[in-house]
Amino acid sequence: MKNGYVLEHHRGDNGTVDEGMILVDMTTQRFAELEKKGLVREATADEVEKGYTPPFRAEMDLAAETVGEPSVPAAKKAPAPANKKAPEPENKGA
Repeated sequence: MKNGYVLEHHRGDNGTVDEGMILVDMTTQRFAELEKKGLVREATADEVEKGYTPPFRAEMDLAAETVGEPSVPAAKKAPAPANKKAPEPENKGA
């Protein structure tokens, strides 16, 4: 069994893979076929450990690191309320 690092975006027998993806536990025969076509190379131990992060996810993480907040897309963030306290009831003594 081998781990492959995808060099080129392609559609394979089991779906579509992007550049930079890690294909783990490939049979040696399948790895050899893909390597011969120039689609994969053997992944290093560091690459396997790190795994694959899609480009859009990497951009979100980078933006969050610069701001110091967790990585949440801006479209999903709710605006902070101006008044966090509930209004006082008018008939409190009733």
